[in-house]
Amino acid sequence: MNKAVVGAAALAVVAGGGVGFAAWSGGKVAKELQAQTAAVLAPFPGVKVVENSVSTGLFSSTHTTTLELGCAPATEPGLQPAADGAAPKPVQITWRDHVSHGPLPGGRGVGLAAIDTEIVYSPEVKEKLAKLFGDQAPLTARTVLGFGGGYVSEVTSPAFKYAEAGKGDIDWQGLRATLSGQFTGGTPGAGTFAFEAPGFTMNFSSEDQGAGTVRVGRISMDGSVNPQPGGSFLLAPSQGRGAIASLAVNAKPADGKPVDVLFENLAFVSESRVDGGLWSADSTLSMKGRVDDFPVDQVEMKVSMKRLHAATYEQLIGRMMQSSFSCAKPGDEAAMQEAMALQADLMKGVGTLLAHNPEYAVERLAVVVGGKTAEVAYRFGTRGVTEADAEMPMPVLMASKGYADASFKVDNAWIEQVVKKVVSLKPAPEGTTPEEAVAATMAMIASSVDGLAAQGLMAREGDAIVSKAAFEAGTLKVNGQPMNLPLGQMLGR
Repeated sequence: MNKAVVGAAALAVVAGGGVGFAAWSGGKVAKELQAQTAAVLAPFPGVKVVENSVSTGLFSSTHTTTLELGCAPATEPGLQPAADGAAPKPVQITWRDHVSHGPLPGGRGVGLAAIDTEIVYSPEVKEKLAKLFGDQAPLTARTVLGFGGGYVSEVTSPAFKYAEAGKGDIDWQGLRATLSGQFTGGTPGAGTFAFEAPGFTMNFSSEDQGAGTVRVGRISMDGSVNPQPGGSFLLAPSQGRGAIASLAVNAKPADGKPVDVLFENLAFVSESRVDGGLWSADSTLSMKGRVDDFPVDQVEMKVSMKRLHAATYEQLIGRMMQSSFSCAKPGDEAAMQEAMALQADLMKGVGTLLAHNPEYAVERLAVVVGGKTAEVAYRFGTRGVTEADAEMPMPVLMASKGYADASFKVDNAWIEQVVKKVVSLKPAPEGTTPEEAVAATMAMIASSVDGLAAQGLMAREGDAIVSKAAFEAGTLKVNGQPMNLPLGQMLGR
């Protein structure tokens, strides 16, 4: 057989296969886009999906999504009633996903598909954005889908500089984010993320307020979100970490003393998990810095939330969102009924949450100055709440089944360093040296501590001042000693 004929036949087979694959991939991607959009937006009842449509061609298709955010109030800035007195229209947000079908999507590589996402702006918004970004797109997003159903999305925003005479200027260095996960066969919303922005500088000035500068250094974040099948997207297990290289504020008030604040090496780590339908999370934050010439060696904070009933909490969030986007006019009978129904639903939901013994805690908040530390900690929650208990008035329920404890510890040398800084900020009384003013203030603090210690409210522990308080089963103890605090007094009776 003629080689040219064989080659032409082979080319036709390959081309036909490519056309078939393009048609198949287009339909598959279109179906997934619609399904995942609906799944991700499901927990937000206040957000109405006006359009979630797909226009499909052989080698490309367009997925259009329009969201409507409730009823916009007539007093909202930028929204004015129509000439006939009609209420302003709800806020709408629209974006389009332009999909190039595989196996050679858009002629740029191989894969199941490539998606370029475009946000649709109103003419008024376009005009305002043009002042910042010029003819550049404020935000671009491109997603590549692999044959196995995985995806990688790149989101970028360009740098810009903008200034207004007599008001100030901003120098924004742009941002870049990468998201990845399983587009087909996975849980909607699951995946990893990474975000980076070089930072920005903002100068502001005003004749009556003064001037100043805010500088933010490199910002970075990364982590993962792992929604459970059938579980809450809002309370999905997740891990994350982030950092801000520096945050500097230099303010020169028109009628005050300049302030120069710098924080460096801001870092945070967070993790959340779900066990038996109960959501728990931990997060830590650390940084160092200075206020003018006063150094802060370290700031550390650890916060935790335990045993939050995920399904109930999601219902409460949805209920509050639904009410916040209500179209009922304030003062109308419908608005009053909605408010009463919301209050009843919230009280019922809170009772269900408390039955699972939730706890919120600031496990440690410490500030280190000159090698000396001041730290506080507290927590509160409930124990042993039953469905019957949930019918009790909330103050009675919390007094009988709630618990709380708090503690603080501060080195005396830490207090002295802070006092020295405070004294230096204002002139010392006439005839008094700064050293004498510091000594007098420290003597007054020592006298107050001695008085509180005599009442059992504080104690001295070496060079530190400490205090611990705990409340449970209607009893308050301070430093281990019961305080005379009758239940009626606690309830405000």
